[in-house]
Amino acid sequence: MKSLFTRGLASTCILSAASVAALLAPGVASAKAGNPDCKGSNIVGQGSSLQVGAQGFWDTAFNSATETKSKFTCPGTEPTVKYTKSSSGAGLESWGAENGTPTVGFGINNAFFGTDEPPNATQLTNIEKSEKTPAAETVESIPVAQESVAVIVNLPAGCSANSEAAAGRLALSDSDLSKIWDGTYTKWGQLTDDKNEVKGTGCSTDPIKPVVREDQSGTTHIFKRFLFQTDNADFATSAGTKNWSQLSEGSLNTVWPTAANVTPSGGEGGGQLAKKVTETEGGIGYINLFEARAKGFAPATATRFWVKLQNSEKASKAGAKLTYADPSTGVEDTTLTAQSANCAKTVYTDNEDKPFPPESTLVPWDTATTLTTEKTYALCGLTYDVALQSYSSVTEGTEKEAETVKSFLRFVTDKNGGQKLLENHDYYPLPKGAVASEAAAGAAEVGF
Repeated sequence: MKSLFTRGLASTCILSAASVAALLAPGVASAKAGNPDCKGSNIVGQGSSLQVGAQGFWDTAFNSATETKSKFTCPGTEPTVKYTKSSSGAGLESWGAENGTPTVGFGINNAFFGTDEPPNATQLTNIEKSEKTPAAETVESIPVAQESVAVIVNLPAGCSANSEAAAGRLALSDSDLSKIWDGTYTKWGQLTDDKNEVKGTGCSTDPIKPVVREDQSGTTHIFKRFLFQTDNADFATSAGTKNWSQLSEGSLNTVWPTAANVTPSGGEGGGQLAKKVTETEGGIGYINLFEARAKGFAPATATRFWVKLQNSEKASKAGAKLTYADPSTGVEDTTLTAQSANCAKTVYTDNEDKPFPPESTLVPWDTATTLTTEKTYALCGLTYDVALQSYSSVTEGTEKEAETVKSFLRFVTDKNGGQKLLENHDYYPLPKGAVASEAAAGAAEVGF
């Protein structure tokens, strides 16, 4: 039996008298009666900071009869799903992915975790060791959304930027991006693809200061997997000679090329990275679109913005013509208003030449990544919720917990429910076809 699990963040609803009356209306009662899993208990999940925006509106809509047309909602005040933002690494650690010893027991206070770094084969085995009777393929890695990762910049004071593809900003080629993060490029004036120019006295020789997540991060995983697509070379690190693929997972997730001389973010989460970039003249970092906009990297200013990234290369008689795209749709970098992540036509592949998508959500998805040549933005990624196939397999698991997990995940993976809400909220629904189908089918199979 396979199970895809989606965990959602839930806010406690404060209801007016009118809202209470609406919840008692016949239409609402019949909607709840139509979903037998609404008799479950309130649950809590935690993990990925990349998911925090999606989890925020999912949990509210899960308890609403009117926000979506999904038949998997539970209108009313219970059961709720609450999500606590930490990091993908914290989620993995809480279930014992690194050493087989959970830091937080499975139960209503840790019913699932969100991660953009889905557990690899070793980590899945470690989690399964915590079950009453350890068994293979009993942990579900369920894709729940697509998100773009924005590359954000805070130029030195007195500097400004311009490029052919992005007026008043920079447009980075795959080569430029790789050379910044492996330490080959250390000065702003070295970025010359797409006629990039950093203007101002001394600005071209000012140092580039890469800022990185200090905690084990799923956003880091997505970013490093993408870099491996364009640069599979080995380089010196504090952990020995490694490549981007090796540095994308587990304890190596926080390790970077020595030559890059990276600046740690100084705390957990994407918001902390954005804060560090803002405080660092010449800083450049990576963060999910939802938090990039919320932390002030749009609208763009002379010194602070997200960049356009290369997304295709068109051959011509005169040579190769690079094209670029923004992480956001619509008016791109010019508004505080949420748009959609620019992942509508993203094609995913596998870094290690395995079939994509994997055969089910019960096997590893950790080597999935995007192509470097895309019709929209290239640096998109999948984010996942990790759940158990059977909640009776762990000591603290309850039938009521499993009921809520199942109902919520069915809502999140429903094209008329949680998936529909992702557009225009700085996220994007799962790719149509096999990925979306596996997610929905797996959610329906969660049980006790």
